[in-house]
Amino acid sequence: MEMAEAGYLYTIAILGMTFIGFSAIVMLLRQAIGLKLRPFDALFAHVYMEFGLIISVGAMLPPLVRFWDAGPSMVWQISSALVGVPLLLFGLTYPARRRAASGESTPLYVRINVSIVILISIAFLVNACGLSQGRGAAVFLSALTAFMIFAVGSWLRALNLILLRKAQSRR
Repeated sequence: MEMAEAGYLYTIAILGMTFIGFSAIVMLLRQAIGLKLRPFDALFAHVYMEFGLIISVGAMLPPLVRFWDAGPSMVWQISSALVGVPLLLFGLTYPARRRAASGESTPLYVRINVSIVILISIAFLVNACGLSQGRGAAVFLSALTAFMIFAVGSWLRALNLILLRKAQSRR
């Protein structure tokens, strides 16, 4: 039986996969114009590919869990846990990964971004605990959409920073 939310979920999954493609294209363009791929650039691409995979797989989880005959509330609780835990782990480990790749301390804007990821992961985890008072689907879909908007927005801001650095280094 098809879930009422399936169309929305599949649309988000497609957008997540498209996002992964754009992330890869940026790295290819950097190499095409003759710039070497630094460890930070590889981390940049890896992080946004992770984001796209979390979005895509997260969107496909509820229909998959539903195939296992889980009830509606369990579908959203299990799916929320399976998205919330990786996001929380990402938020907790990213500053150290970034520091290792860049050799720099974590800037304020990165700390803010990590805080947003952790807040979104908490929304998923609250939903996973069944505390959404019968609004599990709405919380899951809202949190996944918020994460997708955040991922695209932060990618555009990070891309802008990289392009500004390139322009300044050529002067």
